[in-house]
Amino acid sequence: MLILKSFFALLFLGLCKALKFPMTYTCATNARQQYDMFFPVQCPKGCASRTYGVWGNGTYTHDSSICRAAIHDGRLTDEGGEVIVYKQPGQTSYVGTERNSIKSSSYGYWRGSFSFTPKIPVTPITCETPVLDKRFALPTDFQVTCPPGCLKSSAKIWGSVIYTYHSSLCKAAIHDGRLTNAGGEVTIFTQPGQPSYQAEERNSVNSSSMDYSHSSFSFTPNVPGVNDPPVSCHITGRDTRFTVQASFNLTCPSGCANFTGNIWGSGIYTHDSAVCRAAIHDGRVTDDGGTVTFYRQLGQPSYIGLKKNSITSNPYAFWRTSFSFTAEVPDPPDCTTTAEDPNFFSQPSFKFFCPPSCADSASNIWGTVAYTSKSAICKAAIHDGRILNADGGIVTVYIQPGQQTYNGTERNSVKSLSFGYWLTAFSFTLNETDDGRHDYVTTISPDHGKGQSKELILLILIILLGLVILLVAYGLWRWHKNRRYGNYSSDDATSAIIPEAVPVEF
Repeated sequence: MLILKSFFALLFLGLCKALKFPMTYTCATNARQQYDMFFPVQCPKGCASRTYGVWGNGTYTHDSSICRAAIHDGRLTDEGGEVIVYKQPGQTSYVGTERNSIKSSSYGYWRGSFSFTPKIPVTPITCETPVLDKRFALPTDFQVTCPPGCLKSSAKIWGSVIYTYHSSLCKAAIHDGRLTNAGGEVTIFTQPGQPSYQAEERNSVNSSSMDYSHSSFSFTPNVPGVNDPPVSCHITGRDTRFTVQASFNLTCPSGCANFTGNIWGSGIYTHDSAVCRAAIHDGRVTDDGGTVTFYRQLGQPSYIGLKKNSITSNPYAFWRTSFSFTAEVPDPPDCTTTAEDPNFFSQPSFKFFCPPSCADSASNIWGTVAYTSKSAICKAAIHDGRILNADGGIVTVYIQPGQQTYNGTERNSVKSLSFGYWLTAFSFTLNETDDGRHDYVTTISPDHGKGQSKELILLILIILLGLVILLVAYGLWRWHKNRRYGNYSSDDATSAIIPEAVPVEF
């Protein structure tokens, strides 16, 4: 009996493992009690505002909140979702940073870790680690734990109070009096680039002098002598000085409107756009130059192309990093965006990137060729045959005067509605004509579809009638051939069986 019970218990456990019954996860769940080397976690929404601890950056202590660490690492938003968690060996130290509105803490050695990538992120901080380490590309301030013995390190530092981004973090902390040779935790504040850095010997550490550097750091948030970094018309948001701080002021020179640097977007721009031309486009400065505030932003799913202030920007699909000239940016365009969006106000035309599958959205459109301005742009573009639903793409939208009536039709599997007068319209051609449509798009109106059905039925009937005629002709031919063959065979058989009469003499 005991053996039978054990068998059923093992069978039940095996079935549970095979079926992988989902585990309930909360914002407090950590990796400490997880025994698999990697496992999925379904995070609930609202974890960003919770107080559960997170230690590390990229690699986290295994008692950190998984869901809050996923938001910190940029894997999820506060709306929640699924992430894959990978168990990692313990690290000698963990770097604390503030990212995506979540502040993690630093820590020394901890025996277990996890990350959101199979490969372990960069190694812990050493005496030689500079601020240009890729772990520190996003936050404006962060904490590090320095090992002991950095006075003997050959790592160099440049500056005093404020240091170049090439400098050793830990040796600079000793130079600035924040740590001793015993090491410990220290807070780093990223700063703009400086025109010069002064050499000085302090606390048994010699620093060197240097002319201009792209970016800097210090051990206090407010440092005297920090100047706006000089820029030129060709500088883009990818420049190194823009990767160390969430926002700061910069001064654009004059003459950037006629510069050839490209920009993508409106209000929010891809980070490889020319910064000063984007500032003119956004109305922050004129061609005479001026000072603007630069804000780093997250990547957007798409960017709008508009002509503003004599500068034309380009549309684009997803790009991983952005910038703007205001802390709050407009919502990115999507399948529901209409021509009444404030971005397009008073614009005679603009280019718009449509994501795939907009025909499936619940948004409505009114009209044919010319659509009411409250119609969803991308759904109208599919209806008008400008893009395919499966692919999406870039369309040019032309603002048109209001129409007295808008006729509803069904085209390309999208149904538009009829409407009376509406004060503003848009089309995908300058003169509201129905030409210029792609050859690979089949445009079907209701009447045209019915005509095609009648023609198809007639063609099928003609084909069937032709087959019937062929079958009848073939049958007659076979019957006629069999009849001739049958007559011939009958005569021949008779002559073979009945001999001719021979006269007999008696």
